[in-house]
Amino acid sequence: GSIDSTVRCWDCRSRRPDPIQVLDEAKDGISSVKLSAHEILTGSVDGRVRRYDLRTGQLCSDYIGSPITSVCFSKDGQCVLAASLDSTLRLLDKDTGELLGEYTGHRSTTYRLDCVLNEQDTHVGCASEDGHVYFWDLVEVREGPRGGVLGTLRPSLTPGVSPQGSLALSLPVGQGVVQSLAFHPRLPCLLVATQGQVTLWREDTFQPEGDPG
Repeated sequence: GSIDSTVRCWDCRSRRPDPIQVLDEAKDGISSVKLSAHEILTGSVDGRVRRYDLRTGQLCSDYIGSPITSVCFSKDGQCVLAASLDSTLRLLDKDTGELLGEYTGHRSTTYRLDCVLNEQDTHVGCASEDGHVYFWDLVEVREGPRGGVLGTLRPSLTPGVSPQGSLALSLPVGQGVVQSLAFHPRLPCLLVATQGQVTLWREDTFQPEGDPG
C-alpha cells in the first residue's frame, strides 16, 4: 500500500521488479493492508475499507467517512475491524458491510494507530495517542449446552442501533503515542511499540510452548 493511493502486488518467485497487478481504486493514500489466503483488505485515508477477492475478481467497498488508520480480519474470517481518525473502531460483517459494533474511549485524531483482535477473537484492541492500549469485549457471552461459557462473534443487534462495545481494560504503556500493536496468532502475548521501544506483555500465568512448567 502506498501514499500514491495504490496497492501493488509482486510475484516473489519471478523476482521481477515490476508489479503483476496495481489496485488503484482508492482516492487517497493507503494506510493499512492485510492479507488472507485469497483476499486483500485495505484501509484508505479516503475513508473506505476495500476488500479484493482474488478468486472471484470482486471488489467490496464500505464507506466509514473518517480517514482509516488500520484494518484487520477476525480470526474466523467473518468480520473486519477498522480504526479511524474519529477515535472510533468499527466491526463490520465482511460479506455485507453491516455495522456490528462500535468501540470508543481511546484517542485517535492525528496519527496512524493499529487495531487488533486477540488470539481468540474475544477482545478488540487499539493503540491510543494518550499512552494507553485499550481493549473492549467483542463477544456476546452465553451459557453453553454443557454448562460452559461460549462466545459468539456477532453481538446482539437492536434494529437501527449500533451496539457499543464494553471497555474491558486500559493498559498504561507510556507517556507518548502508542502506534503499533501485534498479537501472537495463538498465544496471549502482545507486542506494543512506543517512544522508540518495543514491549512484550503477557498473562501472569503464561508458559512458553514446550515448557513443562
